[in-house]
Amino acid sequence: MKVLNFGSLNYDHVYEMDHFTEPKETQSSLSYIRNFGGKGLNQSIALAKAGMDVYHAGKVGSDGQDFIDYLEKYNVKTDYLKKDNNEATGHAIIEICKGQNRIILHGGANQSIDEKQVDDVLSHFEQGDVLLVQNEISCMAYLIEKAHEKGMVIAFNTAPMNEKVFTYPLDLVDIFIVNEIEGAGLAGLQSNDNDEIIEGLKEKYPDKKIVLTLGENGSCYIEGERVVHQDIYKVEAIDTTAAGDTFTGFFLASYLKDKDVVKALDLAARASSITVQGKGAAQSIPDISQL
Repeated sequence: MKVLNFGSLNYDHVYEMDHFTEPKETQSSLSYIRNFGGKGLNQSIALAKAGMDVYHAGKVGSDGQDFIDYLEKYNVKTDYLKKDNNEATGHAIIEICKGQNRIILHGGANQSIDEKQVDDVLSHFEQGDVLLVQNEISCMAYLIEKAHEKGMVIAFNTAPMNEKVFTYPLDLVDIFIVNEIEGAGLAGLQSNDNDEIIEGLKEKYPDKKIVLTLGENGSCYIEGERVVHQDIYKVEAIDTTAAGDTFTGFFLASYLKDKDVVKALDLAARASSITVQGKGAAQSIPDISQL
């Protein structure tokens, strides 16, 4: 079994702020740093740090060689990561304030992925291999359809949640990984009540495996009528960036190895509790030995 993460790569421009900037307001940042990020990159590194062999496919601009070097530093295979000299590498503007974040995202090269690249990449994978995707790249519907045709197991982290998600063939997805906002959106609910979200997901996707993170209320795994809950490990959060990506990577790595949901949820909870105690995205993701 091989794991393919076909996902985004972004330069994260991170500004620590006294407060989140209001409309018409100009304020100075307390600090600035540029990090490697993007949900795709973060999740590939989390998978690798959790002990999983993972291939990352995607696209960067002509300024993106640093991403290739960075992924390889963490033993992520970059055979299927391409450069697009006509597009800038994706980037994000991130405000950090009191442990919370606010993000503006520009897709850049992430949005120039086409059917030819998808076909080229998937030609190296087969039935039983795993595809992980997020909602930050182009050509998603085609990618899901072609991966399903090959018999790959498809895991979809629907972040960022928007109307495009419902244009994808969601019936072909095997595992959904969502937070409470994404879960409510996926279930077609306006509610922020966790129990209602869980029941809505059970009703709408009765034949799917769903991993739902609930912030300070922990997380749960839903499959049919089965619901497994996991508490958080309480820590002082400094920066929540990449916490969800860490959870996704560590959960999948553990679950794919032995299908033990309870163990996978606990491992992911421990890993994400370490991530939020550090600053930045990928660099705050722990190694499996730290758990």
